[in-house]
Amino acid sequence: MEPAMGQLDIHSTSGAFEDYLERFQIWIMTKKDVKGDKIVAHFLTFIGREAYSLLKTLAYPEKPTSLPYATLKGLLLNHVKWTSFKYREKENFHKMIRQSDQKVREFILELQKQAAKYNFGDQLHVQLRDRLIAGLNIPDLERELLRMPNCSFQDARTACINHEAVNELDIQSMKISNTLLSRHNKIQSQDRSNLRSFHSDSYSRVNMKGVSTRNYKKKSQG
Repeated sequence: MEPAMGQLDIHSTSGAFEDYLERFQIWIMTKKDVKGDKIVAHFLTFIGREAYSLLKTLAYPEKPTSLPYATLKGLLLNHVKWTSFKYREKENFHKMIRQSDQKVREFILELQKQAAKYNFGDQLHVQLRDRLIAGLNIPDLERELLRMPNCSFQDARTACINHEAVNELDIQSMKISNTLLSRHNKIQSQDRSNLRSFHSDSYSRVNMKGVSTRNYKKKSQG
């Protein structure tokens, strides 16, 4: 009995789609009597009910049986490539994690840009909130957000931005304090240096005065 082509799995990868179409092309090469409309008929029969239903949607308002095989093949390949692209973008979104040197505001903006590449529909804000918390990479803040009742994406976004603003103020205050302390230490160091110089000069003047007095007395006695 002649081996038949298996059905086309419309949930497979674009590579699996291409492999299936290549195998069908090889099958055609073995059938010299299969040409034109017969190629379309065999293809639509082999792919199965689910793939045929998909082709009906992609070909609308035309019917799959009225289109040449090359067109049907193109419709399927374009569909699976676009679908694979969308799912790849979705996967990339769910892998996003903030780098330690990346500002929270920048990370949130990148999340929103990536989310726009996939149609999350009415789940958009839920997905944004979940990814923001999971990818924030600030453990203390993550725990705080998880404890917030009915936390929305907007709530999480505001809390993250406020947290970053407070940290930036703390860092700025610390820098100012360190600068003032450094200046204070420098002034104290200069004061000590000046004081040592003053004592050294005073000691030198006293010594010189003592030497001059002794020399004067010696001359007077002579």
